[in-house]
Amino acid sequence: MTTAVLDRGVPSVAEAPGVHPHGGPGRTRITAKALEHVAVNIAAESLGVPAGRVKVELADDRGALALIVTSPMRAIPLARVSATPDALQRSGGSIVERVSAATGAIAARVEQLSGSSVSRVSIRVSGLEIDQEGRVS
Repeated sequence: MTTAVLDRGVPSVAEAPGVHPHGGPGRTRITAKALEHVAVNIAAESLGVPAGRVKVELADDRGALALIVTSPMRAIPLARVSATPDALQRSGGSIVERVSAATGAIAARVEQLSGSSVSRVSIRVSGLEIDQEGRVS
């Protein structure tokens, strides 16, 4: 597998041999913008917020992809947590537990969809979107 440089200077681990339409060898290259778009949508889904509220930065980590995600996340109201003892567990756990789970889910899904090797995912929670109905992704 050959390595290419993405538009942002990040070595591409998302380039793979492909099949030329006429049967000869070829290659498939995923641009940084496409990888970013994939990562934004995966992070938004994992954190339960609209994709427009999520920012993802891509970085090279010795040939693998590092993702820095900045996003709010969905949460249930504190009053519900106080009133219903198991509400926190039913909503997916504490903020720290849910961010930890989202980190692994984002890495696995980006690897699955892009073919890139993801070395790490850092999530910066920029706020909470309180779900008045109590549904948390």
